[in-house]
Amino acid sequence: MTTAKDRLDVESGAVTAQLQKEAEHMIHSMPSSVDFDELWQLHTGGVGKAPRDRHRLSSYRKWVIGATVALAVTAGSITGIGFISPQVAEALRVIPFFDYLYAKGVYTANLKVIEQKQLSSPVGLEAKDQGITFEMAEVYYDGIQLVLNYEVTYPASSPPISEKDAEVYYELHLRGHEPQSIYTHDFTITGDHTFIGTTRQSFGDKDLPGQLTLDMTINTIGATKGIWDLTIPLDASKSKALTSTVYPKDLNFTYKKSLYTLEKLTLGPVNTQVIMRNIYPGEKLNVILQDDIGTLYTDQGGGATNDYYYFNFSPLTALNPKPAYVTLIVTEPLENGAVKQAEDRHRLNGSFPITLKGNEGGTVKITSVDYEEKQTVVYYEASQVMSQNTPLRLEEEQNKDHPIFPKGQPVRINRDKLEFKLIFPPVQPSDQLEIVANSFTYTKDIQQFRLRIPVQWTK
Repeated sequence: MTTAKDRLDVESGAVTAQLQKEAEHMIHSMPSSVDFDELWQLHTGGVGKAPRDRHRLSSYRKWVIGATVALAVTAGSITGIGFISPQVAEALRVIPFFDYLYAKGVYTANLKVIEQKQLSSPVGLEAKDQGITFEMAEVYYDGIQLVLNYEVTYPASSPPISEKDAEVYYELHLRGHEPQSIYTHDFTITGDHTFIGTTRQSFGDKDLPGQLTLDMTINTIGATKGIWDLTIPLDASKSKALTSTVYPKDLNFTYKKSLYTLEKLTLGPVNTQVIMRNIYPGEKLNVILQDDIGTLYTDQGGGATNDYYYFNFSPLTALNPKPAYVTLIVTEPLENGAVKQAEDRHRLNGSFPITLKGNEGGTVKITSVDYEEKQTVVYYEASQVMSQNTPLRLEEEQNKDHPIFPKGQPVRINRDKLEFKLIFPPVQPSDQLEIVANSFTYTKDIQQFRLRIPVQWTK
């Protein structure tokens, strides 16, 4: 029987024979039985609930979850769960899940914070059936987002796996809770008989507890039917130590005779979330979150229940990790003809600065471009706050049908000026290379509500 540490030893050479024996002892010395509830109802986002269904994981992602460390191996179900030593737990971190995601073009800046601040918890839970081993390596949970990193290993005697083999069909259930959520997942083949996966899920429940139990039911891997069931404890304590939660008083506005009240703001190292209560009128609102030096947090989706909206944003920035306040900007739904769009382009011929039209009547001034081996970095300055998120792309004259989009969101690099850098895939400098800005401007009066939210930080 191959243990999680045995596989990691082959992959990284980091696990010694002594640690292998230690893990094997724990696998066989602490038997237990685990029962599983029904599947966890996932939602596709928005107000309506999606039907229960099987969810196909894409080939890539081992992820981090605040959880109790345990290790288990069995044929068909979990029969042993135990605690792992710090050495073995550290060995389970050798697979660079975020790097694999980044190589696929997935925006990983938020995820890197988990890695940098060691906010995930090694898990090491395994289930084995039909000769295939599924291992949950790391877990991250903060009440807003769940991240699972896992690895699948086929028998060494089997043929090399293909893309159709690098799939997992799973059901998830949070015991005692069925929150609104949106999710995504990716897979990457890492060897002839291994692939890794990462599942990310964002929740819309305003009061999920700090500790939960997640049941993961897997009945198909690739084209193979079997049972790979795991019970995973979730713990938000690591992220909570770096999170500020604000319950504002008397911050509200009235729109179309309906009262909206800002109920909760969560500012964390990985996620920011705004909860806004209302008597559900069915209105679709647009929201922006801005810190006290004018940096805009990136919109990361949201949804609504019968009595509140939830809006998810990118986390606090490294440049301004403890703002004195943030401002929520709520904009009424935009009707046809309310917005004028414009495109502005310029050749990147080595002469700077280059000034392009920006959002809401501002400008974006390109100050320089670095053509690096693994990426292209565009530096720019926005003339006003709303112009900082003006969509930018690169185009080559001979290949305009395939524009080059950035691999992430703008990163502010100067507290005193609206200066940013934006990362693109690597390109070669050329007189035929252009940078293109697609800006928008409101063509008529648009109703907006600005709510300043003070933030108290503990020392």
